[in-house]
Amino acid sequence: MPAHVRYCTVLVPMGDSRRLRKGPGAAWSRGVIGRILLGAALLLCLPGVNSAAAQSAQGTPAAQGAEGAPRQTYGEAMGWYEAQARRGYPRAQYLLGYMYETGVRGAPDPAAARAWYRKAARQGEARAAFRLAEMLREGRGGPVDMDGALRFYRLAAERGHVAAQSMLGYLLAAGKDVARDDAEAYLWLTLAARAGDAAAVENRARLLEYMTPEARVAGERLVRDFQLKG
Repeated sequence: MPAHVRYCTVLVPMGDSRRLRKGPGAAWSRGVIGRILLGAALLLCLPGVNSAAAQSAQGTPAAQGAEGAPRQTYGEAMGWYEAQARRGYPRAQYLLGYMYETGVRGAPDPAAARAWYRKAARQGEARAAFRLAEMLREGRGGPVDMDGALRFYRLAAERGHVAAQSMLGYLLAAGKDVARDDAEAYLWLTLAARAGDAAAVENRARLLEYMTPEARVAGERLVRDFQLKG
């Protein structure tokens, strides 16, 4: 990814999906406040918002205000990210997917969000993989696809995405619409709990109440193997 994309970090709400320990959910991130915060972040991250010279060097046109300062709109910011996404940059693809999911562009378009998240996730963008997994599990933007959801939760979890680790651990421990696997559930809940995820801490404790000694040994082996890879 070119330097003018790399320097900017946009923080967007990840959301806390339903688990054994019920959380507040991610509804606020899809509301008005979330859209305003994301729109403001996109403007701040658009090349040249604070530097007309940098914007010119990056090939991004800047509308000049009365004092010569570059002026951008949400539409221009989103257009820039869409251009970068179409060039194949996974971070831009993720952000574009988030725009479509939350409705920053106008009305939400969950099908388009799925498509952009999938493009980014296939390039290893963990946040996109997590968001796509959530949409596949909930049936937003298309039919429910639990096999696909598990695949993309794992992709994100393997790249250290704590919310994905926590949700994957919960699904595997609960056997909710997926085959129950206490050993793998132990792996992901342990990693997420160590990272401070409150739901994972509670769900791991509940898992330990009923998992067999053999499953725990297998789970601890998975944790060691994962740490050796990393």
